[in-house]
Parts: sequence; C-alpha cells; structure tokens
Amino acid sequence: MKKKNFYLTIFLLLICAIKIIQIGYKRIHFSSDLLFNSFKKGFADNQAVSEDVLDAFKLISNQKISYFRLSDELMYNNYFRQRIVEFSYPVRLKKESKFLISNINEDFNCTMKSKSKKIKLYEC
Repeated sequence: MKKKNFYLTIFLLLICAIKIIQIGYKRIHFSSDLLFNSFKKGFADNQAVSEDVLDAFKLISNQKISYFRLSDELMYNNYFRQRIVEFSYPVRLKKESKFLISNINEDFNCTMKSKSKKIKLYEC
C-alpha cells in the first residue's frame, strides 16, 4: 500500500512539474536566460523599463548627480515618474534640485548638460 502511494505521489509531482514548464514556456514566454542571469548587474534592463527611462538613467549616471527633478510633462507621466525614481535609486527625485530632466521637445532657459534621443538633462 505504501509503495502505491509513493508512486502516485511521484507521478503527480511529475505532472505538476511538466505543467509548470508548459506554462512558463508557452504562455508567458519564460526565458531560462532571465532566470540564470537575473543577479547580474544591468542584465535585461531593456526588458524591465522603457527606452525613455533607460535614456534618463544614463544621463543621470554619466553626470554623477545626487538629486534630479522632472519637467511638468514628465512629472504627469505616472509610468515614467515611478520607473525613473525606482530605477535611478540611490539618486533621488527632489523638487529643489538644480538638475532637470525633460523630453527632447521641451526647452528651458538652463544650461543643457547632455541629451539622448528622447531625453535632455539641464542644469538650472
């Protein structure tokens, strides 16, 4: 009787494992590469956030600033605001910062420190 329960348990665990693999690969396009490289610095950043956020982060990290602020247009973009705050940590969002991040189509009476395809960094 115990041997039957053991084989049944193994069989059910095998079916569960196969189903998890099927869900991972077929339904949510799971990549084992993400699993095995998830703790490497900078791996799959482009899959975690949008290109705008990556551009802004590169501008922030190249200038080695501690605080930044966002233009009104970017401040009202909830996705961008949340992602850049999370992604650029420990650099922080601060209203009184002299460094301003804006879209490429916005112009300010400040010194432009750098720009990318979609984002500009000003010092005011």
